[in-house]
This record gives sequence, structure tokens and C-alpha cells, in this order.
Amino acid sequence: MARTVGDATRRRKSLSLINFWRGARVDCDAQSNAVFNTKLNFRTKRRQNAEKFGPHKVKRILQRADRERYVHNGSFLEAIKPVLIIAQIFALMPVRGISSKYAEDLSFSWQSFRSYYSLIVIVLFGLSSGFNAMFVILVNFDFDSVETLIFYASIFAISVAFFQLAMKWPSVVLEWQMVESQLPMLRTERERAALASHIRMIIMIAIGCSLVEHLLSMLSSLYYVNACPVMPSQPINSYLLINFSMFFHFVDYTPLLGLIGKVINVLATFAWSFNDIFVMAVSVSLAARFRQLNDHMLREARLPTSVEFWIQNRISFRNLCKLCTVVDDAISAITLLCFSNNLYFICGKILKSLQKKPSASHTAYFWFSLSYLLSRTLILSLYSASVNDESKRPLAIFQLVPRPYWCTELKRFSEEVHMDQVALTGLKLFRLTRGVVIAVAGTIVTYELILLQFNKEDKVNDCYEH
Repeated sequence: MARTVGDATRRRKSLSLINFWRGARVDCDAQSNAVFNTKLNFRTKRRQNAEKFGPHKVKRILQRADRERYVHNGSFLEAIKPVLIIAQIFALMPVRGISSKYAEDLSFSWQSFRSYYSLIVIVLFGLSSGFNAMFVILVNFDFDSVETLIFYASIFAISVAFFQLAMKWPSVVLEWQMVESQLPMLRTERERAALASHIRMIIMIAIGCSLVEHLLSMLSSLYYVNACPVMPSQPINSYLLINFSMFFHFVDYTPLLGLIGKVINVLATFAWSFNDIFVMAVSVSLAARFRQLNDHMLREARLPTSVEFWIQNRISFRNLCKLCTVVDDAISAITLLCFSNNLYFICGKILKSLQKKPSASHTAYFWFSLSYLLSRTLILSLYSASVNDESKRPLAIFQLVPRPYWCTELKRFSEEVHMDQVALTGLKLFRLTRGVVIAVAGTIVTYELILLQFNKEDKVNDCYEH
């Protein structure tokens, strides 16, 4: 009772003091909570930013990007992409959507930068061919001038053929994708990457050799620039004028036209090599799809198999044969231009091998160019023939099937493989089989024997003859 009863004034002061300290404590707790919450929010944001931009997050992103870069799906569209990119650099194959993994995204449009670029270059090739024809008809009709005319005329025909192919390409790739989806799956990453790696190797070797050949050609032209300049004290203009001399016989030279002529020459040189690259890539891809089916049948041939197994494989084989026909219908003109160009220029270069060369640069350029052309033609013939080789390979696989599992469906399959002639053609005039290699070699020897009888030039090409 002594604690509750006392002086009223003292009691009021005590209550006021208690309320004051209570209020001060509440305010302090509120401030402390606010400061704590602020620090907590700051630490949370810093942790989130660290997780978002930290080294572990960046490492995961890089690992994912690295994996997406090197993981392949094994499709033809993925493997042919670098070929199409290079084609569009040289104004060929103006197709949109080449970087996509799906054939449905590919399209052709007249109103696109690619189409305009290709059409402009086609016109330039046509003008170059026209001026070269005028030079041969009106000024000088000899082997060298005719060779230059055929070179530019063939490049003009190649560029037109690729432009026509670009309009058909989306439907061709769509058919290819549908056939691929029905084939047995590629089991390992190595198998899925094999086709793309093979085509990249072809591109790197062919483009590298073409670059070396063009540089050697430029060095051989510099001999005439130094020995007998057409424009003294102006080596660059002299080189540009010599590079496109047949055109400047009718048109006055200007540095701008000389530069345009050099660009046309570079585009034509690499387009000529790309023609072979493209046919090689398509041939390798078709052969790879037949090989994919053959390997699947080979793994199961010695094991117990059912009729349904051979029915499904026979359907896949028929689809591949139809795909080969579709592809051949689209590229047969390009294939004909490819082989006819190589045959003509091989004959011309072998004929010139008997002539003396004016300089070491001419000798290096000539023999490298001839070796590269012969090797390229041989490899092209073998790659093209591999389609026919793989289409006949099931006959050897059928011999491994045990007698108890031989059936009527397998017999029908064997007869189809034996009777069908699956191969790429040159505008339906000839089939690309291994016999083509022997035929081409025989044709080269025959024409060389004829040309050598008319060859009377065995002297150095001086300034006037150049």
C-alpha cells in the first residue's frame, strides 16, 4: 500500500517520467528498425546484383554460350550455313534466313538488299562479258583473249544459275529437312558434328588456295607494271588498267573505273572457285545422309530383324532417292558449268605449260594454279561420285543378313538398290559416278593431243604480246 498511496504530485512526476522513457524507447526502436531495414535492403540488392553480374553468373552464361556454339544438331541446314554466307559475300544465292536452324524461315524476295546486290553484280559480269566479246571480235582473236572471254562469260552464267537456284532453294531445303527427320537419329555429338566439320574444312582449304592463287596472279601482273608500264610513274593505275585492259580498249580509263574493274575481277575469281565448293558441299551432304541410313542398317544386319524394320528402311531409302532427284533438278546446270569450266581451263593451262615464262612469279603462279585446278577437279569428281557409291552400299550390307531373316521385303529392297541409278548429273547429260574421273582424264588427254598439233607459241610473252 505504501507504494500505491503517496503524494499525488510525486506520483504524477513518476508517471510522466515513465511515459517519457517509454516514448523515447519506441522512437529509438523505430529508428533502429528503419536503419536495419535500410541496411537489409541494401545488402539484398547488393547480393542480387552480385548474383546477376557476378563471376559465377558470367561463367554460367559463357559456358552456355560455348556449349550452344559447339553443340550440333547434325542437320544439312546447319552444315551448309557457312557456304551460303560466303556465297552472299560474293553476290550469290540471295536467300533470306540462312542463319536459322529451320527450313521454314528461309525465303527469297526480289525486294531485298541481297537480291539487289546480286542483280547489280550480274549486270557487271554481263557487261564485262560483252566488252570481252567485242574485243575478241573486233580487235584481237587469239587463245588468251578467248580464254578471258570464256572466263567472264562462264562467271556470268554461274551467277545467273545461282540466282535461279536461290528462288528454288527454300523448297529444296524444306524437302531435305522433311527427309532428314525420318532418318535414324545420329547417336553421338561426333556424328552430328561430322558433316559441318567436313564442309568447313572444304571451305577453308578451297578459299585459302583461291586467295593464294589470286595473290600470285597479282604478282605476275606486277611484272608488266614494272617492266613496261602503260602509265609511267603511276604503278597503281598501270596495274588497274592492265587488270581490265579489254574494257579500257573501248572506254577511257579513270581510277574509279579501274577500281570497279578490280572489284569485278576479285568477285569473279572467288565466284569461280565457289562454284566447285558448293557442288562439293551438296555432294558430301547427300552422301552423308545415305551413309547415315547405311550405318544404321549395318548395325542391325547381323542381328534378328523383322519385316517392319526393312520396310521402314526401304521407305527411308526411297525418300533419299527422291531428295537426290529434287536436288539434282535444282543444281544440275551449276554442275554442268562446274565441270565444263574445269575441263576447258585444264586443257588451256596444260597447253601453256610448254611456253616459257617471263619471270619467276609467272612460273609460280602458273604451276600453283594448274596444280590447284587439277586437285580441285579430282576432289570434286570423287565427292560427286560418293553419292552413287553410298546409294549402292546397301547391296553389301544385305549380304550380311542371316538366311533365317531374309524376307520378300528385303529382296524387293535389294532389287531397287541394284536397278536404281542414284547420282547427281550435269544437266541430265552425264551422271557423276567414279567412271567420270576416268572419262575426264581421257578427255583431257585427247584434247591436249589435238591442241598440241596447233600450238606454235613457245616464246616469252613480252610487253607488246601482253
